[in-house]
Amino acid sequence: MKKFLLLVSIVIATVINAQEKITTSNFKTKIQKGVTVVEFNAPFNKSNNFKDWKQLEHCEYYTVCIHDSPELKKKHKIISFPTLIIFRNGFPEKKFRANIMLELDATVQEIQEAVDELYLDKF
Repeated sequence: MKKFLLLVSIVIATVINAQEKITTSNFKTKIQKGVTVVEFNAPFNKSNNFKDWKQLEHCEYYTVCIHDSPELKKKHKIISFPTLIIFRNGFPEKKFRANIMLELDATVQEIQEAVDELYLDKF
């Protein structure tokens, strides 16, 4: 019964949070062009995900579950959850890590400023 309730809550959370999840197989393709913000998180920490992602402009936003893509966790040296990495044309440019309470200290304004700086560099 616990597994069923967990599954139902994951499905509901997925429907409510419509951000696109990416995996190792499509990661490179998704981050290859422009400015992309990727949230790395773990299943046990979904309550502390970055909730203001819809406010971000001039970028694409994706999530990666490190449980499903442990290779990406290792490659990008993810040590706390959530961690946001901002990529520009496939290259990591800025990283925001969670604190010891597994909460992201960065505000949406700080993240947007980093996105804008990278976005405006192309002009």
